[in-house]
Amino acid sequence: VIAVLCFELNLFGDSSDQVFTISMGPFTAIGVAISLFLGFHNNASYSRWWEARILWGTQVIVVRNLARFLIGIMDNDVGAHASDKEYGEIELLDESSSFDGSQNLSSSMDNGNDIEHNMNARLSSMKSEGHARSELSCAKSSVSYTTGKLNDPAINAYSSWQSHIVYLGVAHSHAFRSQMRPSCKMDGSTSALDDRDRFLNPQEKQKVSSSKNPANIILLLASNILGKAHRSKEIDTYSMIHVQKILDSMCEIQTACERIHNTPLPLAYSLLVHRTTVLYVIMLPFAIAKTQGWWTPVFTAFVAYTYFGLDQLAKEIQEPMKDRPMCLALSAICRTIEIDALEALGEKTPSFLKAERDVLM
Repeated sequence: VIAVLCFELNLFGDSSDQVFTISMGPFTAIGVAISLFLGFHNNASYSRWWEARILWGTQVIVVRNLARFLIGIMDNDVGAHASDKEYGEIELLDESSSFDGSQNLSSSMDNGNDIEHNMNARLSSMKSEGHARSELSCAKSSVSYTTGKLNDPAINAYSSWQSHIVYLGVAHSHAFRSQMRPSCKMDGSTSALDDRDRFLNPQEKQKVSSSKNPANIILLLASNILGKAHRSKEIDTYSMIHVQKILDSMCEIQTACERIHNTPLPLAYSLLVHRTTVLYVIMLPFAIAKTQGWWTPVFTAFVAYTYFGLDQLAKEIQEPMKDRPMCLALSAICRTIEIDALEALGEKTPSFLKAERDVLM
């Protein structure tokens, strides 16, 4: 702007204001239009950013619900859950025993002993069948479930199948983060893939690493474990459906974030605003030089800073899962998920991530 003013004064002298005089009317109209375009651009970018933040917040909630239900509510004893039909038969036998006892005391005592013997035999058979099926499923997957034992995916050892699914839930969050943001400067030497592999056993790690969509494969592995537990009667049908709905919610969150990640704002939408702003700032000095004189560069710089700043802000947040300071803190969110899950399992937890130079990634 200063160079243009110097050239104008040297070429035309004191009459320069009569040669390049432009009315402020067109600039007022164009300025309003640019402000509206920038507002629309920023609103669209912030909507994408906020939607992604809501989805990742929901991911935290879903994994907490998964861990709380499997570890806090469900019984870890194998065979503790029978089908509704089997429970109904046991209750019916109890009622039948009470009814017979009201008619014939001696006969009811004999029948009661027989019923008690049959009930014990049935429960013993159910428990043995549950153990047998559990051992069969563990043998097929080479995974050991030992109550009271610490979870160690590196050696295929888990305290229960519930803990195994919780571990897969945390692994899904890290795999999901890796797919949305493959690298992050603040992660240092530990990448999202390293965090993911810490919660997978060797067989799972091999299968996930060869997949094109690792996070989705992890959900499939969790569903397989849930299905085996249901077939082994270690979880009733209603609880199985509830856990599966939680896994479905994790899949829906991942798909929604993939939509944001794979569908950027149209280039023409932001390009039009940027080019119009550039032309506006270039032409503005010729409209205000007559009245502002040598203050023209100051006012022009202020207008340029405002317009270009808003334009750049929209570009920074329109991709909310990139490795940029104003994008989402995916690493910190996944660390929170990991801490919550490990606390539910009663295991040692890492510390929360802290901001570096007021930036948390």
